[in-house]
Amino acid sequence: MYTLIGNPQTRAFRVVWCLEELGLEYELLNLAPRSPEMQKYNPSGKVPALKVGEDIIIDSVAICQFLADRAGKMTYPCGSIERAKMDSFIHLAADEFDHACWVWAKHDRFLPKEQRSEGAKCACSDEWDRAIAHLSERLGTNKYVMGEDFTVPDILFGQCASWAEKMCGFAIPEGNVKDYFTRIRRRKGFVRAVKVAYPKT
Repeated sequence: MYTLIGNPQTRAFRVVWCLEELGLEYELLNLAPRSPEMQKYNPSGKVPALKVGEDIIIDSVAICQFLADRAGKMTYPCGSIERAKMDSFIHLAADEFDHACWVWAKHDRFLPKEQRSEGAKCACSDEWDRAIAHLSERLGTNKYVMGEDFTVPDILFGQCASWAEKMCGFAIPEGNVKDYFTRIRRRKGFVRAVKVAYPKT
């Protein structure tokens, strides 16, 4: 039994989705980011964290990859070409998609007003557009980023797509990427994760 710690409407949603896809048992300890309670598990207060026995793992990407590796699903063996290619998609999701969304959101609502910048928001919107074009070229006609295999980066891209639409209002143009985002967010694991994170919807 795993214990997922953090508000599931944050990046912790990725871990909920991953757990649901893998069919793993878990309990949710819903703690707010940077709260004193959360700092007991991660000194920075950032969410999520995963309790595994007496150990704590932090960072949503690290947690998802750990779970996939341990289950032997949604990933590839370390040292394989497939794993390296999959990891490159993980970095694309984290470095470009997540970054564009989160920096935009900070300058829109989370930073003190005197630190916010409309210029930074415009730059993030442009970064999002470039990231979409990059993913479109790499995705091609594939069902998922790694072809027929649903893997960890698909979860990251799917969660970032939801952020982009609901939090940032970024455009997702018609085409293979929009179809891909729709396809991965129709998966049963995603639907179950939404019910966990947003039980009243």
